Amino acid sequence: MMKYNNQWCLFLTLICVFLSRGGLAQTQAQPIESPIHNLTGTLLGDYPLPKKVFVVVTLNDQTQHNQVVAKYQFYGDGLTLPIDFQLSYAQSNIRQNHRYRIQAEIFERGHVRYTGAGSATELALEPSVYDGQIRMTSVKSASSH
Repeated sequence: MMKYNNQWCLFLTLICVFLSRGGLAQTQAQPIESPIHNLTGTLLGDYPLPKKVFVVVTLNDQTQHNQVVAKYQFYGDGLTLPIDFQLSYAQSNIRQNHRYRIQAEIFERGHVRYTGAGSATELALEPSVYDGQIRMTSVKSASSH
């Protein structure tokens, strides 16, 4: 029959072995991170924005039905155009033969008030090459003032 103290030593040894193998497996399972790139640009317009607007700029893969690759959004309370933006995206999300587009929308009270877009097709070859300007145009709708 084992002594009580020996049982604890055996138990602690088994726990240490179990935890060390679990830690090793966890370390091996971590994915390799893809490099992050940034796109910068400017939303252009020669008019003041309404108060309390919400700005959304996305990088979309047009080949994949405008799947969003990156998104930058913020409240533009009191801002005026032009507005600079920066989109960060993982290089692993960019495919060589796909077409990409920057889409910008400015919302007022939940409705699109201004919209604009620009091409970013060269991302697969030169990741940080886009430094464009997007002309924002007014969207005419029944909810606009």
